[in-house]
Amino acid sequence: MITNYIRQSLTARLSIWVLACVVMLFITALGILFYYSREAVKDEAVEKATQTLEGTMLHVENTLHEVEVAANNMKWLVEQHIDTPDSMFTFSRKILETNPNLNGCSIAFEPYYYPEKGRYFSAYSYKGDSIETEQEGNELYEYHCMDWYLIPKLLDKPYWVEPFQEYDTGGIQITEVITSFCQPIHDSDNKVVGVLSVDLSLQWFSNTISETKPFPNSYSILLGKGGAFLVHPDSTKLFYETIFTPTLLKPDTLLTSLGEAMLAGESGYKVFHRQGQEDQYVFYKPFAHTDWSVAIVCSESDIFEPYNSLQRYLMAITIIGLFLLLFFCIFVIRRSLRPLKMLANSAQHISNGEFEEIVPESHRYDEIGHLQRSFAVMRRSLAEYIGRMRHSTETLTQRNRELMTANELAKEADRVKTAFINNMTDQMAQPVSIIASESDMIREGHQHFSDEEMKEHVDKMLENTEIVTILLNQLLDASQNGAPTLSNEETPAP
Repeated sequence: MITNYIRQSLTARLSIWVLACVVMLFITALGILFYYSREAVKDEAVEKATQTLEGTMLHVENTLHEVEVAANNMKWLVEQHIDTPDSMFTFSRKILETNPNLNGCSIAFEPYYYPEKGRYFSAYSYKGDSIETEQEGNELYEYHCMDWYLIPKLLDKPYWVEPFQEYDTGGIQITEVITSFCQPIHDSDNKVVGVLSVDLSLQWFSNTISETKPFPNSYSILLGKGGAFLVHPDSTKLFYETIFTPTLLKPDTLLTSLGEAMLAGESGYKVFHRQGQEDQYVFYKPFAHTDWSVAIVCSESDIFEPYNSLQRYLMAITIIGLFLLLFFCIFVIRRSLRPLKMLANSAQHISNGEFEEIVPESHRYDEIGHLQRSFAVMRRSLAEYIGRMRHSTETLTQRNRELMTANELAKEADRVKTAFINNMTDQMAQPVSIIASESDMIREGHQHFSDEEMKEHVDKMLENTEIVTILLNQLLDASQNGAPTLSNEETPAP
């Protein structure tokens, strides 16, 4: 089991500890690096999107400015030649020829301003495959009621009209959605007598703004004055939906605040957080010449793609580096601890009684080298000590055997001595008994004994007394010199 290997291997434990410390340092360092990298990438992405948006705005505004300058110049010519109505067709055509971005031009006048022309007089030119010119206005198309004519007339100032699509007037067929820059025409009394309108195709706006892609998956939208979508990647939303339409079914304060900020002519960006969806960054800015506002919608994955790529590369490099570090630590530590393993094996041999195990000489001067040399000295000292111990043990064993032999001999001598004393005691019992008996007889019957009888009894007492004396002398000799072996035959008879 790997756990047992780690538990039993100092190399594995040291390597894991080193790797754990390095991982902690890596996590801390990479965490700080990723945090500031993310902020830097975010700032860079915001700057890139803002610059892209401003570049697009500048391009569009330059075009709008060119349109306004061309319209102003044409207005001056129209007012200078207002008494020659037929020249209006030339002017209308000329402005399209000199301005490639324009799609159409109308020079329209008040009803019956030219009595000979009737109620309607509008010199209109349209640039398709070629430039076509016609007199615009009839009962089917009363331009006097159209926004492009009515609003600048009432305001008496230039005005950009919301995009619209002309319906069939029976004349030049126009299928494009257009927006118009309109400004009033004045006579010599500074009275509004007509409106000069130049048209831009909304497709041009859409193409120009849609090309604004700071990131691969970003897209752009253009809001009109009321919040309607003039440019949107989903064409079904154009003109029929506003930015506030989704909030009618489900309130969305963030979307509402974005729409209000764009309609108020503000600049900036907002982050949209959607549950279960990717965050989106919306950068918005208004047009200076109109009340429109353009926005770029960027997904978080696009914005942080450099950061995510950096993160993936760093994580891959870190993981590979940690594995290499682990292998390097195992190699270095195992090589450094090889003397310890050798010493452990030597210690195992010594513990098994193999004191002649040779410890190789170390050429290292670190702690391990010092330990190896000290272990070699300890091994020699231990071998010498064990040798002395073995000699002492053998000597003690020999002496112990001698003592055991002596002890057996002493025990045998003590047994013989005890038997001898018991034998002597038994042998003295009979003479002593005879002496006592004779003594009692003499004490009780000495008055009746003759001299001969008395002498006989006394001689018998003396004879037994001599026997007791001999036995006592033998007993004393046995206590001093060891007990001699006496048989019953050697004992004096009572």
